[in-house]
Amino acid sequence: MMFDRWEELPSDLLPEIAKHLDSSKDYVRFRATCKTWNLNLPNTPNHIRGPTLMIPFDCSMGVENFAHLRLPENPNRIFYRGSGFGWLIGIGIDGIIRMLNPLTNAHIDLPPMSTTPDIVEFHPDNEDEEYTITLHVRDQPSSTYVTDKDHVQKFHIHKIIISSSPEDHNHDFMALAIYGLRRQLTLCRIGDTKWTTFSTNKHYYALQDIIFYEGKIYGIDINVEFVEFDPKTLTGSIVQVPRPNDDPKIRFLDVTTKYLIANVEGDLLLVVRRWEWKQWRENGGVDDKYYNTTKFNVYKLDKSVQQWERVSSVGDSVLVVGFNTSLCMLPFSDGKDNWVKDCIYFTDNLVESQYRQIYGGHDVGIFNLHNNTIQSFFPDEVFLCPPPLWLLS
Repeated sequence: MMFDRWEELPSDLLPEIAKHLDSSKDYVRFRATCKTWNLNLPNTPNHIRGPTLMIPFDCSMGVENFAHLRLPENPNRIFYRGSGFGWLIGIGIDGIIRMLNPLTNAHIDLPPMSTTPDIVEFHPDNEDEEYTITLHVRDQPSSTYVTDKDHVQKFHIHKIIISSSPEDHNHDFMALAIYGLRRQLTLCRIGDTKWTTFSTNKHYYALQDIIFYEGKIYGIDINVEFVEFDPKTLTGSIVQVPRPNDDPKIRFLDVTTKYLIANVEGDLLLVVRRWEWKQWRENGGVDDKYYNTTKFNVYKLDKSVQQWERVSSVGDSVLVVGFNTSLCMLPFSDGKDNWVKDCIYFTDNLVESQYRQIYGGHDVGIFNLHNNTIQSFFPDEVFLCPPPLWLLS
């Protein structure tokens, strides 16, 4: 017999049912079913939490609420360059690129580093000279250089994103990687033995982020040029969207990093992360400076006129950026009966700085869009290696 008097459901059952709702949006709807449920359930569910910060090294820096996961490989020897759908994507010193579910220890290997499009030779027995890489410089003939496996592991891949969880058995599953000195885009599918490059009408992109959006792939480069990639034809081309006109400095690499995110309404957001250099030792030399994030600017793409429009708030949403697939989340609980919203969770994905092993990896925190303040997770650190990243369900 159908149950049609929802308000008569025993009140002690409501929290037990609510624990199985992993989305804050579903929880709000559940609570709004009737007045009785609304009164008997807390405004903020403590079981719905935000992104998990994965710190792949022994940490004694006072971070609260630790949960230790034993991974199948030493995390200090893996450099993670991506995460999404509950999976981490790491690169080993041997050049293996592996997707790992840290909760189940299931793993899937993607094509190795040696098959990325600009690596022309790989000789694992040539110590300190394992890789030969083609270098393309604008308006000049291509050349090659020889480098070691440590350089390739830490520097060659800037970011990897995936289109879906491999557990979904989706035949359209793809992994995308920003790779090489020129930060080009390459693709692989499950079962591929090598990475495949895109042909483009521009020799140099210097991509900073990529996103799967409305059946296509979009990227944003160092100069805020908006690029569309077609995974069917493996081609890419510039989309004529002017740079945001409220700040001419947005195009400079040394002050900004850019991300692309689809919000909960389906709009495309451009997130510009600003950072500045600071001196961390008196009478310091060339390497005695480090950087910290100072601000984020957010823009929304107006498709009707193909322009970026500045927005001051993301409403009840939370943005998450770094090595992870750039993501917009619904509000969640902070564990103290408060909603977390209108903020940006960020980790440090400046590969170039981290590679020098003097500073980098430390720039991790939360930016509040409402009052433009930053909560830094590691305020007394200038170098964390390997860098932390977000684990996203």
